[in-house]
Amino acid sequence: MEHPENSLLARVLISGRGKAKREVDFNHNIKFFTEDGIKQITSNYRTPIGKGGFGEVYRGILDDDYVAVKRYIRGDTVDESREEVKIHGQMNQKNVVKLIGYCAGEDTLTMVTEYISNGNLDDTLHNSVIPIPLDTRLGIAIGCAEALRYMHSMHLSSENLVCHGDIKPANILLDYNLTAKVSDFGLSRLLSGGISRYTSNIIGSIDYMDPMYHQEGRLTPRSDIYSFGAVLLELLTRKRVKEGIIGALRKANAKRKRLRELFDAEIANESNAKILEGIAVLATECLSLDIYTRPQMNEVVDRLCKLWKVLRGGKDIGWHKSLGIFKRNASTGHFEMMAKLGSVRILTKEYLNQVTENYSHQLGSAGKVYRGTLEDNTLVAVKKFIGIPENLKQKVINEAMNLSQMDHKNVIKILGCCMEDDTLIFVYEYAAKGTLYDIMYGRQRQKFPLDVRVKIAVKTAEALECLHSSATFIIIHGAISPSHILLDNNFMPKLTGFSWASRRILETEITTRGSENEHNQNQIHYKEVLRLVRVDVCQIGILLFLLITRKYFHEEDLTKTITEFKEAYRRENTGKAFFDKDITDEEDITILDEIGRLVLITEVSLDAR
Repeated sequence: MEHPENSLLARVLISGRGKAKREVDFNHNIKFFTEDGIKQITSNYRTPIGKGGFGEVYRGILDDDYVAVKRYIRGDTVDESREEVKIHGQMNQKNVVKLIGYCAGEDTLTMVTEYISNGNLDDTLHNSVIPIPLDTRLGIAIGCAEALRYMHSMHLSSENLVCHGDIKPANILLDYNLTAKVSDFGLSRLLSGGISRYTSNIIGSIDYMDPMYHQEGRLTPRSDIYSFGAVLLELLTRKRVKEGIIGALRKANAKRKRLRELFDAEIANESNAKILEGIAVLATECLSLDIYTRPQMNEVVDRLCKLWKVLRGGKDIGWHKSLGIFKRNASTGHFEMMAKLGSVRILTKEYLNQVTENYSHQLGSAGKVYRGTLEDNTLVAVKKFIGIPENLKQKVINEAMNLSQMDHKNVIKILGCCMEDDTLIFVYEYAAKGTLYDIMYGRQRQKFPLDVRVKIAVKTAEALECLHSSATFIIIHGAISPSHILLDNNFMPKLTGFSWASRRILETEITTRGSENEHNQNQIHYKEVLRLVRVDVCQIGILLFLLITRKYFHEEDLTKTITEFKEAYRRENTGKAFFDKDITDEEDITILDEIGRLVLITEVSLDAR
């Protein structure tokens, strides 16, 4: 359902910013870029960030976010790189670097992926002296293992699974919180039906390569498991495989002693002894020369997660319970709600105690919101609802169900929930800078430039357009305000506050022909939907007004000030007297005036609040 108010708002705000041509490809909206588009993204390849035998990697900017642009310059690798795009384009998992798009020339190919800020694991382990505690190392291992488990199980939803073929520390990227992101699928292979693949063209990193693959050319998912065992051992020792640590591990296991001498001194203490030995045993099994005795990736993930939980002080095994257990402990309404949450993780109170370290890091001064860290080092916000009235509880549940059905980078993601013993706890993605209200008026008040304010408005408008343009239903937000916009480290907005949101049926269903009475009822309903859509757009107008004026108003003051704002444009054709003095450089007045006119187009009124 396309609404001109939304399209106009997004188009006007981004006018003058050229965008690359793009098309939808594969299964996850992979974009197609022109060569001119790639040059625009990289500012004509201005910032190189990596180089290899395949070509070079550059940093670029797309839609106000950093991206990595991998440019193949050797003609003999183009066919392999096309296979990489084909394989990478089928993946959608948080521990796999996201492929955004590509540009295919006659003898060249360029890939655009998300930008991962902390480099790779090889540099972190071996070319830096930063301390890395055991729980962080374990989290890196879990993230990598989760990615491999996903790849090795892809045959459950398609005809093929994926064997990465080149797992090593240099191909494991780390974000700002050291969460692992597996990258570089240049040697990956699709294994039809999950069987082995033989090749005479043995390529890869010999130090991390499965001996069977090296000797016989036989590539299987268990080849990745051998390579993962080598990575696990480097995490334990902080030494490279080529320093002989695999042989040292086998000798220590054979003699049943001196195992602890292998471990990095930073993490080798008595309190960690059992955890370290457990990891070493798992690494030994992964590195077995007999591929049939190597564990599968499902087992690897489960064992690492158990060790993580013990490290965090947990007594129990596992991080979740089945819906069957919750069915016995939760009310019928809660169980039905959980069944509608789709892929949202069902969590236990004990697990959340480990994630939050017993709720020791509160976020902000209002509400029960705490910072937590998942087992793969992902930062999260954990929100507890204790003793709330039944009517408010339903609004909280409504928000969770709405969020679980959305997938947009500017809408906050719900990751998990807990409803044991009538407890309500929800886990959300983490937004490091808190709310826009905090930045503009609250405890974190700070200056921020016009381009950042415009970005916040643009991305919030794009999120709203997505809510209003779904192919199956539309969602009316109903409460857009600075308090309901969270900001990450790069001031990228995440729309939240869906407690008052409502889901509305399709336009095609609304206008379906029937009896005259049904037709009239449909028309009334359709007009009401359009009215609510316009209310959301008016609230965006209010947001714009607040961003360019940075004045906080009581409701009665807001009505008066907006009237005066309109009058200023009618009389002087400018709103300069109202603009925030922090952003009123002479060269910015023209842009501010254009934004002010857009505020007037949205017909802002107090009724929209």
